[in-house]
Amino acid sequence: MYHKNRANNRIQLGKDLFVLGSLLVVMTVVAIGGDVSSDNFVGEIDVDAYSGEIDASANGKLKFIGFEKGKNIKDGLRVLAALYRKNIVPSSQVDGPLTISSLYDVTFEQALDAVLGNSYKYDQDGNFIRVYTVEEYKKIKTDKDRMRYKVFTLYYISAAEAKMLIMPVLSTVGTIQASSPVETIASTGESITTGTGGGDTMALNDHLVILDYPENLAEVEKMLKELDVRPKQVLVEATILSANLTEGMQLGVDLNLLNGVSLDGTDATSDITTTTTISRGAAGSTPVSQIAAGNITGAMLETSGFATVGGSGLRVGISSGDVAAFITALETTTDTTVLANPKIMAINKQLGQVYIGTKIGYISQTTQNQTSTTQQVEFLDTGTKLSFRPYIGDDGYIRMDIHPKDSSGTLKSNDIPDESSTELATNIMVKDGQTIVIGGLFRDVVVTSRRQIPLLGDLPLIGPAFRSTTDTVTRQEVIVLLTPHIINDPEEAEADSDARVDDIRRKRFGAQNELQWTSKARLAEECYALAVKYYFEGDTEAAMRNLMIVLELRPAYLEAIRLRERIIAETSPDEVDKLERIMMDDVDRLEAPNWLRR
Repeated sequence: MYHKNRANNRIQLGKDLFVLGSLLVVMTVVAIGGDVSSDNFVGEIDVDAYSGEIDASANGKLKFIGFEKGKNIKDGLRVLAALYRKNIVPSSQVDGPLTISSLYDVTFEQALDAVLGNSYKYDQDGNFIRVYTVEEYKKIKTDKDRMRYKVFTLYYISAAEAKMLIMPVLSTVGTIQASSPVETIASTGESITTGTGGGDTMALNDHLVILDYPENLAEVEKMLKELDVRPKQVLVEATILSANLTEGMQLGVDLNLLNGVSLDGTDATSDITTTTTISRGAAGSTPVSQIAAGNITGAMLETSGFATVGGSGLRVGISSGDVAAFITALETTTDTTVLANPKIMAINKQLGQVYIGTKIGYISQTTQNQTSTTQQVEFLDTGTKLSFRPYIGDDGYIRMDIHPKDSSGTLKSNDIPDESSTELATNIMVKDGQTIVIGGLFRDVVVTSRRQIPLLGDLPLIGPAFRSTTDTVTRQEVIVLLTPHIINDPEEAEADSDARVDDIRRKRFGAQNELQWTSKARLAEECYALAVKYYFEGDTEAAMRNLMIVLELRPAYLEAIRLRERIIAETSPDEVDKLERIMMDDVDRLEAPNWLRR
């Protein structure tokens, strides 16, 4: 009991001394002669209830701190340590007069900076705040024994990019090493060549190894947390409408008077040389000279080339006695509409491309020497192509470099390609989910051509008999619509992916229905559908009968085998062990990956 009371007395004595010391600190805080009432400390330092905790105002600030004149800087640090409950440890070199007398509405960091001024520095070391002179601080901070190394693993940003960005936060003696860049050669649809695939290059994530002071390593870690984040993606839906309308009208009249025989001349023949005689060939003759010579019976008037005899369209002709007349009329309309709806997703600032079309090959160059001939073949890409590069903003807007193109091409008789192209290239700003028209081209080309006999074709009433007219109207319309969507998480694209999978399944079933009804593939599909229907209706016997037909037509029909196994397990559990497990394993191996079924 004696020892217990003695211990209690010591505890009580310690409390009394602590309260007394606290009161002395509070008395030291108030400047001598200062007009500071107790109301100034209401809510900041509760003197009556002071038990080692400081009741500070909001945000850890004190409204007023007063320092007694003529005190040493260490005295000021002791005041701050007591008021803010901090462990401040000054070095032996920290000494000098306190240059301030009072502070108002300050946080601990602000108060400490004010007390230290420009002659002293501090460093946070766990729960301790160590204060040094400027010379001591510089010597400690530049001590290479403090340097540590740390390995940083990168997930989204490349090591080369990260190295370039964090160099400013490293010290002058810090070193950094980055892992080797990844192999960037990727398949582009061409034939596989040697020398690609990465070889024995690093297969891990990109890494940085940094040797520097702890505070610099902490800054690097802080920066990488902001830099090495999952990038956003952009899903672009593009609609490219290209419509070409060509209308043509041809009208012509051919006349032939007297005998209904068209005028005809003869061409000169080449010189002919034989072993016995030499002939210089026959001279050419014109229709007029033939008629004048009486060599043929010809017409004195003929208009030819205005009517397209033997062509398409309406042809009307009469031949009576010495008069023949032909009239042709043809109107053509060609309406071509190309609608492309490509969709493609790309990461922020990365190039995305989609191409659907035909590559037309042609010989671009032929090189011949004494022993061989070498030909260079190039390809003309025709079809629909979309290239874009998105730049995602922080306000829901996207800037995009975009280049849509729709083209068609043909090879001429000399194997030189011709291309008809509709394309544009632009840089636009668009809001997430907004559909905009980035290009609209409407062009009408009207061409009217006339062939006629001079003067006669211009005569009223009878002029059409001596001329032909061809009218061509070409109308081109091109509309490009774009709808970008910012994808923050890959799950946001699942809805569209599921819809596309459903479309593929519908197309596949539609293709199955196009097969002949006697096709084994179609019969097997239909019988399997009936088996599933009967199974869900509870008629397992009918389901088994249809499954037997399916397996007779296609013994390796995986879904049918599985459904048969399920029915047997439900109706006759004892028969499950008798199933042909080996055959099932073989079928699984042969039929993988599984097809989508109804």
